[in-house]
Amino acid sequence: MIGTIYLIPCFLGEDRPDIISDEVKNILLGLDEFIVENAKTARRFLRAVGYKKNFDTEVTLRELNKHGSNSALQLLENVLLGKNIGIISEAGNPCIADPGNEIVRYAHKQNITVVPLAGPSSILLALISSGFNGQLFSFHGYLPIEPIPRAKKIKQLEENARTTGTANVFMETPYRNGKLLEDLVKNLNEETALSIACDLTLPTQYIGTKTIREWKQTKPDINKRYCVFVIGK
Repeated sequence: MIGTIYLIPCFLGEDRPDIISDEVKNILLGLDEFIVENAKTARRFLRAVGYKKNFDTEVTLRELNKHGSNSALQLLENVLLGKNIGIISEAGNPCIADPGNEIVRYAHKQNITVVPLAGPSSILLALISSGFNGQLFSFHGYLPIEPIPRAKKIKQLEENARTTGTANVFMETPYRNGKLLEDLVKNLNEETALSIACDLTLPTQYIGTKTIREWKQTKPDINKRYCVFVIGK
């Protein structure tokens, strides 16, 4: 019998055990093998939600190498032998803006059951708190870093929002947030609406939706904070 893969949500920054449901915690207690992005942060998350097993003798943490040196077959070999395992992202839900989707794709090809567990998603939280179209939206991940391709992409998202009403969601590495906001203010029309959601679920949470003209007057300090941006109509 083939095992099951559980997609396990985790915190969006600081340890917040209260936002992880009892259902997720109970499933975690029954697992002793996980595919993770980083073993150290995965151990911290597991301990924070009450996981008691000994990591040295009772638990296997398999790190998912973004460069593909460990194949999906290697990572899932025990699942194919009947073992249930969990996939844990660095933040929020697995398989969104992280490499876990390749594992899940392979799992479906092998007829492995995949069970997504409910938990915090910065992308959905930013969308629903933006005031933009929740029936037509698109997630674009990280925008280009180079100035010309980035400016072109920003204009494309603005045009998409203006002509179709699509809410366009994207993010940036925390230490580059300030530069991204500068580029958004520089390249977007003053009447275009932009939502900025920072530190979601944390005590320092900030969410604001304003026109670019308004953002020019009151730019928030978002440097080194976890942020999600939405261009809408």
